[in-house]
Amino acid sequence: MKSTVFSAVVVSIGYALLGWDFAALFEANRHMEKEFELENGHSIDGITISVSAFGAIVITIFSGSLLDWLGRRAILVHSSLLLFLGGLLMLWSPNIYILLLARLFVGSASGLVFTCVPIYISETSPPNIRGLLVTMPQFMFFIGTIFSYCFILWLTLMSSPKWRIMIGAIFAPSILYLALLAYYLPESPRWLVNDGKISEARDSLQWLRGKKHDISDPLVGLLGSIHETMSEATGSRRNSFFPVFNSFSFLEHEHMNEHRDDSSDQQTRDVYSAGEANNGDGLRTSLLSQTASVEVNETNTSFTSEGSSSYLRRHGTSAFTQEFMASLHDHDIEEEDEETSGMALPHQPAYRYMGNSRRHPYRYRILRLSETADMKSKWRVLLQPGIRHALCYGMLLQALQQSAGISMLLRYTPEILKQVGVVSLFSDIGLSPHSTSILISSLNALLMLPCITAAMLLMDVCGRRALILASTPILILSLSVMSLSTLVDMGSLERAILFHLALTICFCSYVIGLGPIPNVLCSEMFPTKARATCVSFCSLSFWFGGLLSAYCFPVMLSTIGLGGACGIYALVCCIALCLVYYRIPEMSTLNLEFIADLFKHSRQSRYVA
Repeated sequence: MKSTVFSAVVVSIGYALLGWDFAALFEANRHMEKEFELENGHSIDGITISVSAFGAIVITIFSGSLLDWLGRRAILVHSSLLLFLGGLLMLWSPNIYILLLARLFVGSASGLVFTCVPIYISETSPPNIRGLLVTMPQFMFFIGTIFSYCFILWLTLMSSPKWRIMIGAIFAPSILYLALLAYYLPESPRWLVNDGKISEARDSLQWLRGKKHDISDPLVGLLGSIHETMSEATGSRRNSFFPVFNSFSFLEHEHMNEHRDDSSDQQTRDVYSAGEANNGDGLRTSLLSQTASVEVNETNTSFTSEGSSSYLRRHGTSAFTQEFMASLHDHDIEEEDEETSGMALPHQPAYRYMGNSRRHPYRYRILRLSETADMKSKWRVLLQPGIRHALCYGMLLQALQQSAGISMLLRYTPEILKQVGVVSLFSDIGLSPHSTSILISSLNALLMLPCITAAMLLMDVCGRRALILASTPILILSLSVMSLSTLVDMGSLERAILFHLALTICFCSYVIGLGPIPNVLCSEMFPTKARATCVSFCSLSFWFGGLLSAYCFPVMLSTIGLGGACGIYALVCCIALCLVYYRIPEMSTLNLEFIADLFKHSRQSRYVA
């Protein structure tokens, strides 16, 4: 899986650039307000954050359709271009208007990166390491934050710090990001299959899974034979302008004679015998031969993805094949009865099960490849019970994550440390109070790296739900201690030590649970046909929650103080904890296409770890 890990690292570089910009912007605001003669320091913070958030929100509204239309890789390439242009403009920025235009570009790139990177990683990762790899962007975010703090600390030691270099320096790594995306990153196989590009999906799979996985994967060959044979039979043409509205399109014959079933079975057995004589891999040959023969001779037969998945599992096919088999669920599914799915017997071949399905009284979920995406609007998919419930929970979880205010505490850490007197503890090292606060902030960010690393390693072992349920109470407790330390009368030295200790524990517990896990959950709780649209809605909740938190935090500091703000954040974390405990299931071992089904019964049951 080296290629899969490499792809995850490449796309996560975008998060490292966002981490750099996150840490550098606040410090740059302190210097640009003097140059542009802006009197109120909070106003420049509000302007730059608002413009960036506006760009992110606008592009996120369209990101779902763009991801389905252009693909994951193309959107990531466009995001790197926006980061490059934004960095160059910020490096130049002769006036405030050019600066705000640059912030608009960077904000738009942030919206695309935040939406697309988790989707791409979740679609290209196998279930056993999906949690680890989807947490990789959060790790890279703190890597970028640490480098940014170190760079800012070096600049602040100069007599005249150059704020343009602080925020404009991201243009250089953006070039590397663009080169890696353009030349080394494959497209998501799930998106390629959903778009009907079977041969490209086969190439992408081989690159991602490595040489030891044969390019003639049974599932990819199966999809290829179906798509190519049926496309020739129907003469259907794909929409070259809007590929998102395309899918597999087949004609269903109205009249079929019963004797064709027996002749089809006999021809399939003959093909199977011949293929087995010419190829030592009996499983691959039988699966491809049977499927191709049945589909050519009986094009009106419905194909059941669950029956085929059951056949593959019972006959020892690799988990790699089973994972990709679930992509068949990304087409329109007609539910006839949920109780009798997967009725194929272990000793009965899959082709007989499919060919004789209409003669059996059993009812099951049927995957009709003849019903294409353009016959049913993708917006109607969002109204399906499982997807609708998952979307509501995902949006609420992302909004609560940002409303918890930890991102604001991270951004304002240097000012908070000076306010509570922590900087005075390091007054003997020869640095100015401001430089000392930046140094402490960089040390705090460095301390969070082992915690996010532990979260990555435990994500697929303990599960997402267990981690967030174990870390969020610690986060609530640390926020409560921070609130009490500013309200209870105690010595300045004791208050500074207690507050800094609680703040460090708060950040460490956040990066283990409530920080990365909502992104992981939102990237895997939706099927491929609705994933981009649903994740874009979740991203909108994230940006709106962040915008609300950015505006409320200075207001709360001036009205109820830092202690009151930390108390409100602790209450928001309690709400997020209850949401996860009662409504979010464990998804670490499940395939992406089956996760949304869990939410259909979420109102009747409580999930346990």
